[in-house]
Order: sequence, then C-alpha cells, then structure tokens
Amino acid sequence: MTRVDTVGASVQIVPVPERVPAFELDPAMPSGALPIFGEYLDRIGRDLANQRLLAWFFLVFGVAQFFTGAGVALAVGTIALAGSVEAWWLYRAYFSVPETRLKREAFRRVDIAADGLVAAGRTVGVRLPDGRWLRVRLDEAHRLLVAGHRRVWLLGRGPKVFVGLSGVVRLRRARIGDAPPAGAVAVPEPAGSGSPRLDPVLTAHRRQIARELRATAAFLLVLAGFAGWVRLDFPVMGWVAWPFAAGALLGALVTAARAVAYRRPLPADHWTELRAVPDGPVRMGRHGTARLSGLTMLADGRVIAFRLPKADPSMAANIAVTGRLWIAGVPRPGAAKTGVPGYPVLGTVWLG
Repeated sequence: MTRVDTVGASVQIVPVPERVPAFELDPAMPSGALPIFGEYLDRIGRDLANQRLLAWFFLVFGVAQFFTGAGVALAVGTIALAGSVEAWWLYRAYFSVPETRLKREAFRRVDIAADGLVAAGRTVGVRLPDGRWLRVRLDEAHRLLVAGHRRVWLLGRGPKVFVGLSGVVRLRRARIGDAPPAGAVAVPEPAGSGSPRLDPVLTAHRRQIARELRATAAFLLVLAGFAGWVRLDFPVMGWVAWPFAAGALLGALVTAARAVAYRRPLPADHWTELRAVPDGPVRMGRHGTARLSGLTMLADGRVIAFRLPKADPSMAANIAVTGRLWIAGVPRPGAAKTGVPGYPVLGTVWLG
C-alpha cells in the first residue's frame, strides 16, 4: 500500500498504514453529547421531520382534488405518491435515527473474534461476548469494512439496538438473537490496497452509490410524469406543473449521468496525504450533508484553503478528527476527489 507524502517541496512515495486513522464513536460519554455525531443526529432528525411534512402536504392536496372535479384517478395517484414518500421517510427514521432516550446512553465497543463474523446475503452476524448474535443488514462495502476492522459499536440494551462502524457516522438498526443468520458462512478479511482504483471497499461503495442514484433518477422520472398528469387533468395548476416536470426531468438526467460515472472506479493509482487544519467545527447542513473548511499544504510548500461545501458527514468527521485529508491522485487547485483508504467514505474537496 502506497501514498504520496508531501514534505516541504518534495514528493515521496511511502507506504499507507494498514490501519488508517479514522473517526470512531467514543464510549466515554452519552451518544447525544459526542462531537459531530450528536449534531448529526439532531440535524438528520429535523430533516426527516421536515420531509414528512412535505409528504403530508401532497396527501392534503390529493384529498382536496376529490372536491375540485379533478377526477378520482388523479386524486388516488396523488395520495399513493404521498403515501409512498411518507413510508420511505418513516423507514429511514426507523432504521437510522435512534430514539431520544438512547441519546443519554453511551456506545459499547465490541471486538469481533476470528470466527465471530458470518454473513448470509446482506445479513451479517456478529458473535457477542455473551454468546448471543448480533444480526444487521449491510451492503457489500460496509460488510467488507467490518471484516477488515473487526469491531462494531452498539447503542441500546434490548434485543433491538443500533450499530456504529469505524469511520462512519450513520447508524444502522440491528437485532440480537440466540443464533446466527440461517445459512451464514464465515466472512474473510478483504485484501487491502493502497490504490484508490483497486480499493475493494471504495469500489463496492461507489457501486452502492450508483444504485442509489439510479433509484433517485427513477423516482424523479415518476415525479415528472406525475406533474404532466396534473397539468392535463388539472389545468388550473399548469403554471406550476410544467416547470416542476421540467425540473424533475432535468434532475433525473443529471442523476442518471452521475450514476454512470460512479459505476467506474476512481482512476487514481495512489493516495496523497495532506495535513488539514480546520478553521472551525463541522457544520451540519440540510439533507444530511456537512460543511467543513480550513487550511492545508501542497507539495511545493504552498498553504491553501480547502472547502467541503456539501460533504458526506462521515467524510467531514474523518478530516476533522484525524487532521488528515486524503486526495486520490496528485492534488491541484480546484475540485479533487477525497476519501479515506479502506473505508466507504468519499467526497469532493475544493482546494485553493
């Protein structure tokens, strides 16, 4: 595993450590009081509540159409769309946001034994110290992460708990039972790579992002079609239906293009490690994004600013906690791909 280390005006190829320092949950204080993580929980909880209010607006709009002569089909379609959006946000809230009472509890770190990790499809089983089994659904990238780092953090005391992973801010709901998942097999440790292009965790993470983007593009196409339907059956709403349909269609095309790009691995063959000095704390934005800025130094000795205006909270948390900014390839002023070697964490940073 290699990286490019910048020292003064020299550039030197040096090994990337087997365990790159990363953000981890601290079991020494209540989860809601943890820096970065506590703010993330508060922000994502507010965003989910706001999105659910938007779904209720569409629901009321659909009911109103029963009394305006717009037709039964359009009203039922509006209610079905609102219901599906509401169900999605309820699902996100249930699986990602702990109950308020859990913010007063601390995380418990669990180290995984050599034979204590199994998987059956997307369901991963972790044998706990008391002999019971933790069962959590993970995509390929996060399954590889657990297999490589062999530890998780638990929040909660009952059979239903939340699970935290190394380098990742987002939690996942899990269950604790007496047996591992049916048909599970042992999960081997993944092969490491110092190349962004060959990193198995990053490659799997990019494929997962591509799948999520394709689903988003499909949903935007449905919204565009729905807006066109509203325009035809409810002419008085034409002034807003056509611009909404055009915006949704354009968003679908852009999102589909991004999905195609994420299907390809990162082209860089090495990482460049820069020292990062944030100029303030991580600031959580809307829609689950984070903002971070500060100063870093390039290989020629220039001190320049860096900005992550809309970053994955995990990306911002790793930079803020470790003081390291990993660039895929050679850093130059402008937009650059950033991540953390061996972790499902990616983003775009602006240099200069």
